[in-house]
Amino acid sequence: MNAFWLCLMILCLAAVAHSYFLYPLWWMAWRGRLPVVAFQESSNDRLPSVTVIIAAYNEAEFIHQRVKNLLELDYPSELLQIIIASDGSDDGTELIAKEAAKGDCRVSVLGFTERRGKVSVLNDVCEKAEAEILIFSDANVDFAPDALRHLVKPFMNSDVACVCGKLCFRSRPGQAHAESEGFYWKMETWLKEMEGSRGVLLGANGAIYALRRSLWRECPKDTVVEDFYIPMRLLMEKWRVLFEPKAIALEDLPPALKDEFGRRVRIGAGDYQALWRCLPLLHPRFGLAAWVFLSHKVLRWIGPFFLLGAFVSSIVLSFHGSFIGTTLLLLQSAFYAAASVGLLMPVGRGKVFKWVGLCTHFTSMNAALFLGFFRWLRRGQSTAWQRTRR
Repeated sequence: MNAFWLCLMILCLAAVAHSYFLYPLWWMAWRGRLPVVAFQESSNDRLPSVTVIIAAYNEAEFIHQRVKNLLELDYPSELLQIIIASDGSDDGTELIAKEAAKGDCRVSVLGFTERRGKVSVLNDVCEKAEAEILIFSDANVDFAPDALRHLVKPFMNSDVACVCGKLCFRSRPGQAHAESEGFYWKMETWLKEMEGSRGVLLGANGAIYALRRSLWRECPKDTVVEDFYIPMRLLMEKWRVLFEPKAIALEDLPPALKDEFGRRVRIGAGDYQALWRCLPLLHPRFGLAAWVFLSHKVLRWIGPFFLLGAFVSSIVLSFHGSFIGTTLLLLQSAFYAAASVGLLMPVGRGKVFKWVGLCTHFTSMNAALFLGFFRWLRRGQSTAWQRTRR
């Protein structure tokens, strides 16, 4: 019996360790041996026409600055179209967007009276867009002036279907979740660069990503995280999905971890939905994409259950007098105790506080995934979203 619990504990801890530690180490060891996607050199510097689409719900606080930011981008006016689509907003978002545009013909403001959710808005709007490249973003984001130029450059390669830009967070110093989010996001961004440079980027970021208009397909109406589902669909169709670190978007972190937790639960439910729909990508015929999907996403999404399995196993082993079980139970308990401290004391400074913040971030992320799983299981996640307090 002890052998069973010991094997279960080792398996659970190994799965978590692989996704968060061994997989990044694998990239460090293999990045020089895997060919990168080379851009085609061309003397033709023609830029494609683009349509920037912002699906917004009650973004009165940010929409004026968002429109202003888009109109000031370094991109030829005749090639730029901007669509602001209000998903049943009741705070004046639509009116403010029109005022910010000041009659500029590049901006179209669409107001939908019924709130249906982001994916339904995109399904309607993308059918009307006529540009060569569709660019998706959020209302609370700012693009760097040259973001569009960098974002469209990889499309010179005919086999590139989707390109994701780099999201940088603007945080307030001294907050536990800000410190840990910064560390975690740096690692995630590095992994995106590794995966994206090989054309197997898993999902995009809703803040800044682009798609060939000819490859747009209507998403299922119950899709929760379309910015993940769309690139994954393209990978399953053997297209390349890239990451462009020079195409930068800026976004503010929420002031407190609790303001972000609800969004993570929603995304967690969407992750399990996407996992179910994208299971074919785990087939070995997809090569590197299958390995990346398993290591970077699937094992992480199952992570909460691995953590629970490891904790229960260590409890059982400790009751049977196992030194290994008792030791690991104490280590796990100390980790979760540190996470609780970070949750109760969200502001502080110093190296110890940073480690506490990492424990809090890791635990809250997995707790959100855990809750998201059951929300997905009972089909309880609406496609309509609540704006996170910033």
